[in-house]
Amino acid sequence: MNVELSVDQLPASAPSFRRQQSHTARTAVGLLAILGAALVVRLYGLTYHSFWFDEAMSTLWAARPAGQIWQVGMTLVQDKHPPLYYLLLHFWTALFGPGDFAVRSLGVLIGALAVLPAFGIGASLGGRRAGALGALFVALNPFLVWYSQEARMFMPATTFVLVGLYGTLLIWDARPRRSPDIMLPNLQPPLAGPAAGAPGRVATRPLVAGTVLVVVGFVSALYIYLFSALVLPVAGAWFLLLWWRSVRSGGRGARTWPSIVASAAALTAVIVLFFPLARAAWSVSGQESLPGRAFDGLVLVLRRLLGAYSFGWPIWPVQALSGGAAAAGLLTLAGLVAPLGKKAPPAPGATVVARSVVYDEAIPAAAGRWGGMLLALWLGLPVVAGGLLMVRDRTMFAETRYFIFLAPALCLAWGRALAWLWERQRVAGMTVAVLAFGVMLATLPANWSAPNRREAWREAAALIESQAGPNDAVLVEPDYVYPALTRYLPASRPIYYPFTDRLDDPAAVDAPLRGLRDYGAIWLVQSHHEELDPHELVAGWFGARYPLITEAYPAGIALHAFAQRYRSPDLPAGVPPMNEDFGKIRLLGCVAQPASLRARDDLYHPPSSWVHVTTYWTAAVPPGEDIYPQVRLKDSEGRVWGERLERPRDAIHVWPTSRWQPGEVVRVDYDVNLNPITPAGTYRVELSVVGSESQPSCGDTTVMK
Repeated sequence: MNVELSVDQLPASAPSFRRQQSHTARTAVGLLAILGAALVVRLYGLTYHSFWFDEAMSTLWAARPAGQIWQVGMTLVQDKHPPLYYLLLHFWTALFGPGDFAVRSLGVLIGALAVLPAFGIGASLGGRRAGALGALFVALNPFLVWYSQEARMFMPATTFVLVGLYGTLLIWDARPRRSPDIMLPNLQPPLAGPAAGAPGRVATRPLVAGTVLVVVGFVSALYIYLFSALVLPVAGAWFLLLWWRSVRSGGRGARTWPSIVASAAALTAVIVLFFPLARAAWSVSGQESLPGRAFDGLVLVLRRLLGAYSFGWPIWPVQALSGGAAAAGLLTLAGLVAPLGKKAPPAPGATVVARSVVYDEAIPAAAGRWGGMLLALWLGLPVVAGGLLMVRDRTMFAETRYFIFLAPALCLAWGRALAWLWERQRVAGMTVAVLAFGVMLATLPANWSAPNRREAWREAAALIESQAGPNDAVLVEPDYVYPALTRYLPASRPIYYPFTDRLDDPAAVDAPLRGLRDYGAIWLVQSHHEELDPHELVAGWFGARYPLITEAYPAGIALHAFAQRYRSPDLPAGVPPMNEDFGKIRLLGCVAQPASLRARDDLYHPPSSWVHVTTYWTAAVPPGEDIYPQVRLKDSEGRVWGERLERPRDAIHVWPTSRWQPGEVVRVDYDVNLNPITPAGTYRVELSVVGSESQPSCGDTTVMK
């Protein structure tokens, strides 16, 4: 007679139980190592990038009272994202503070935890090795790392989507349980007591846990990011496919109905809880959306998504990127169709009391073609739904981050393909795995490279503070981006943001800008302004009236400074006085900054750095001619390593010396452009005028390596 024993009743000396304990321990250690790797790469360079506009908005909303966050998030009028992420960030920053590292660390933690449900899904669909490889891909994927380091809702929603999908599999026992396949010989006589109820008790645990994970995972994802709703058809399709698999494998009655009821109840609960938010989302979606055609340009979209989800944004030649995307596509296809091995049948006279791939390299029941089909549904259904919704909103695929929850599916497909190859030819499987992870590690550093820099608001604020005078003000266009700058700009600096709507009439900018005329200089900071000010009316208004002091272009930002008071009766306070005679004009003072810099610049004005020089001139009598002083950077031997930039809108051109009035002090600003190969050393900032022997210095500048 076959006797079924629960795991709890097995003697500790049972060899199979000891093997299971060993496999479980190794799996736990491996999973912790993968989790550690995910945390390390996400913590690395966490503050390399400045907060960009969207992240600044996250902190702005999170700083509000929790009740207001919920109220605004449920209407989706003032902000198009649901409230849960902002609520999590609200309480997180209350504990750890509002600094860049603290704010982003919430996403780091949630993003790293994605490897846990990813492993569970991967192990269910392809075995323990496939799960581990897929989880490691999730840990190191540049795209997922990028959005784990961003203080936005996209990666947190993806983690909760994985939790919900894992729960869907868990309900149907389509994942490895904690107990192994234990083959017991026939025992006589049968045991009485609690042994009889053990199998049913064991099966209840994944059923309850899976139901909870489905509800918590999907509801959390939906209340963090609305596009998570595109995964709900995936969960429904998995439910139908798993039910069909159960029927095909002989599941009947008491074994199947609990899973059917639990799945239906869980998905119904998710839909009911999501309904208030879904109704609000549908009511506001048509207000800003632009209708399009279904599946318009979808092939190009898929190529773009595949490249981004596979490698992020490496600085590679186009041919290398195309080849890498093609290889990733082939590996994905292999993972979808790979017929992973089947479980070995039990020994004669033995009874299976629990199933698990943790015990050995056996493949779970949802593997084989079923695992590939489930992954194919995960990848395909959201794309189909998004393609159909393009009829209502043609921007469905405008940003790769919108469908970020597809990236883990690719990672798990790659893990499944490598596990299949490993199973049949270990050397080939190991070789391809090393190559795949090598390529991924090679692309990861691009996340912290200058070409991929986020909007550099921190750097823009630093430039303003280093060069702006005490009576200067900042003008931000358009108004809604100002929180990104004020996050880094001291509160003492006057800042204005008067423009909200589209500007087509020059008269609309005149009154607000004339109200700023009492400031010595205006630092105009623009970002995301192209649609609201297509004719550059704001910058044009200043450019037509005042000389340009300097300009810079940190990532995503255009910065221009205009001197409104470039003519004055006296030398400004704080400027070291000079008295250098150049014949018809006289130098009263000059300041050069910064005191040290590198020759190359990849932030403000690539490829070379600039030394900014502010000079103050006067003339005892009208010069009667136009004089253009030279400003150069010279080494100790007199060789020139930097030359002033020629600008038609600087002060010497706007108010040429031929028009100077006796006794007035004229401010003239120069940017000295360095040679990018300038060697390290100390250099002299020198002024000169043609026809004059005077060559005074505005100070020394140190060029660092």
